[in-house]
Amino acid sequence: MDTLNAQTNSQSNLPEGVIVRLDQGNLTGDIAFSPDGTQLAVACDIGVWVYDVDSGLGLNLLVEHREYVRCVAYSPDGSAIASGSTDNTVVLWDATIGSPTATLVGHTDAVRSVAYSVDGATVASGSPDGTVRLWDTSTGEAKNTLTGRADSIRCVKYSPDGSTLAAGTGDDTVELWDAATGRHKATLKGHTHIVDSIAYSPDGAVLVSGSIDGTVRLWNTDSRELITTLTGHAGYVWGVAYAPDGKSVASGGNDNTIRLWDIEAEELKRTLTGHTGSVRNVAYSPNGSVLASGSDDHTVLIWDIA
Repeated sequence: MDTLNAQTNSQSNLPEGVIVRLDQGNLTGDIAFSPDGTQLAVACDIGVWVYDVDSGLGLNLLVEHREYVRCVAYSPDGSAIASGSTDNTVVLWDATIGSPTATLVGHTDAVRSVAYSVDGATVASGSPDGTVRLWDTSTGEAKNTLTGRADSIRCVKYSPDGSTLAAGTGDDTVELWDAATGRHKATLKGHTHIVDSIAYSPDGAVLVSGSIDGTVRLWNTDSRELITTLTGHAGYVWGVAYAPDGKSVASGGNDNTIRLWDIEAEELKRTLTGHTGSVRNVAYSPNGSVLASGSDDHTVLIWDIA
């Protein structure tokens, strides 16, 4: 089957609300929009696929890792991509030409999450080896290693102002560090199982966390107190994302659904159905008009939520 026919067939019989289906390669980890919203990077078993969001066409396949890719992130200016793998490494890529620029070695277990600092000068990586490692993006050298707060790091995120680095852990907590000094700031306790995903509100006032305990929790980042607990998924919550307007949170779970939550009302707004496997990751486009979801059914769906 030629590429055009394969692409046409992949976009037929789409679920209600879906505008594009991406289904090249077996999804094994994160999805991430480019800062301008035109591209989506997808971690899969053979590398990192980069797609055109509007057409669903694969633009590039980034291959350097020796094992499957678990996580991916764009730099704030869109010029670079970071990916982490079960080969225990982080690879930095030139996003324009798709070539690797550095391989970062130091973790002793799979790299589960990567995040760029606000200024793009640092990449943070989290691993089940219990460490968060900070890397200089210009040199590829290690800058700092944050240890001792958890047995396993599942996800990492910088606050919008760049002052705080947050991590969800296998110890059912969210840990907060000073991003500049590495000093531990706080532990957010409340979940009763692994925290697999976290995201900040655009103004940084709220942190959302999704857990294997089946809940989505919202935390006040100033008081570090729990604001509310959102329930509704029939099983694990794998992925969470904050809408760019700060009014909604999306969550994906192993009940194969995506749920959109009204933050002010603290209630469910809408449930998106169409995947036939657990929804592992969700991501809003930078302008908030579309939502991407990655699933164990090995597809990424692009939803029109405007």
